[in-house]
Amino acid sequence: MEKRRIDDCEPGPLPSPRPLDRFGFIINGSPEGVSKGKSAYALEREERRVRKWRKMIGVGGSDWKYYVRRKPHVVQRRIRKGIPDCLRGLVWQLISGSRDLLLMNPGVYEVPLSYLLKRYLIM
Repeated sequence: MEKRRIDDCEPGPLPSPRPLDRFGFIINGSPEGVSKGKSAYALEREERRVRKWRKMIGVGGSDWKYYVRRKPHVVQRRIRKGIPDCLRGLVWQLISGSRDLLLMNPGVYEVPLSYLLKRYLIM
């Protein structure tokens, strides 16, 4: 009997007949009220926010602990304003401390993952 990958059996997501926002929620209202794209000002503001967050995080999270200890008001204000989408996963790891645990315990995630891959995909 041939084993197939889950990707081969599962159909992809169906295209939505209704307009969706960047998070996948249905946009209510008329199409005229929905902007087609971000303005130049909004794009520039988003780029500035990303630069500030990258500086605060540092390379691989090296500056994060400094900001959390020395400038907690800055971290709190920026979190309330919103974490940029491109950095959200890394920031969640830094806030929860899971990044430190992952770096202190190399291979903890890879061992069970490789076991599951061997068992279910390579048979």
